[in-house]
Amino acid sequence: MVIENFERLVELNSQTRFMSLYFDYMAQNINPSSFVSNRAHFLDTSDSTVFFDTSMREEIRGIPDHIRPQVAPNIFYNKLRTVNCEKVFYTDGSNINESTGFGIFNQNITASYKLSDPASVYVAELAAIQYTLEIIETLPKDHYFIVTDSLSSIEALRAMKPGKYPPYFLGKTREHLRTLSGRSYSISLVWVPSHCSIPGNEKADSLAKVGALEGDIYERPICFNEFFSISRQKTLESWQTSWTNDELGRWLHAIIPKVSTKPWFKGMNVSRDFIRVMSRLMSNHYTFNAHLRRIGLVESNLCTCGDGYQDIEHVVWSCVEYRDARSKLLESLRARGRPPEVPVRDVLASRDSSYMLLIYQFLKHIRIQV
Repeated sequence: MVIENFERLVELNSQTRFMSLYFDYMAQNINPSSFVSNRAHFLDTSDSTVFFDTSMREEIRGIPDHIRPQVAPNIFYNKLRTVNCEKVFYTDGSNINESTGFGIFNQNITASYKLSDPASVYVAELAAIQYTLEIIETLPKDHYFIVTDSLSSIEALRAMKPGKYPPYFLGKTREHLRTLSGRSYSISLVWVPSHCSIPGNEKADSLAKVGALEGDIYERPICFNEFFSISRQKTLESWQTSWTNDELGRWLHAIIPKVSTKPWFKGMNVSRDFIRVMSRLMSNHYTFNAHLRRIGLVESNLCTCGDGYQDIEHVVWSCVEYRDARSKLLESLRARGRPPEVPVRDVLASRDSSYMLLIYQFLKHIRIQV
């Protein structure tokens, strides 16, 4: 009924703001009748032969990223050293050039497929596990191992709740695992870290890339929520176009030229006050005369030292009133191997948290309220 009403509005040449929603929807070429329902599927693992092994998370915890490729293969080898390699399947999903696919590697069997759009890597990872189960059910009853670097897939399959919008393959794979368990198969899903030189995982990754670019389509029903990613992508593209071409906010644009739904401080272990101060510097809106003059709160944008505009660059690197504090800043920079007198905007753009923290401490030391 909603679509029919929109079609009537099109015939009437309606110019209401809601019409853009309809045109965006039609551009996605969605057929509502092809949707599969998001049914809740549960996998009771309390008394089954389905096992989940994510122990490598703890075993590699604390190992620096650059050392993991040297250590992880041995940890993994020791975990499965007594397992016949013919019983081990490696799976992976990949997205290349806006195409998504999955790959499966086993000593005797390999496979690579593409998924029709829209498809996320998460859906591809689940599809790879599901396809592996289809292979396993053609083999003799035994204990098989599915090795994946998708922790989210394992956790989703292990969870008792299906989530708000479970993808088709989540329910399908849970059903398949339950069926195989009832037929006396044993299945272990094992997590390994990605890009850590584990041979089987690397081969599955290569096959997934081949699948994304060249593979045959692995047919599946599409859940309606999978189309959400298209709307999100269109919104980001529109936002990026506006941000690139706008005349306002060019200071911040030089610092953050690419839009993102993630905050600039994601992954930084910093205080709330640090985030507040740096965010004000990034926006070029702070309590120095250079900005206060722009908004008409002071008559002059000059510094009280009488030598230049009072902006962040002047305060940090030039103002004679803060010479002593600046000496300590420069000393700290040299001790950390950081170059001195880098433009503050460049420091902010680099997200060098160590350098940013020293500037933050300098501002706190001279007791300037940004």
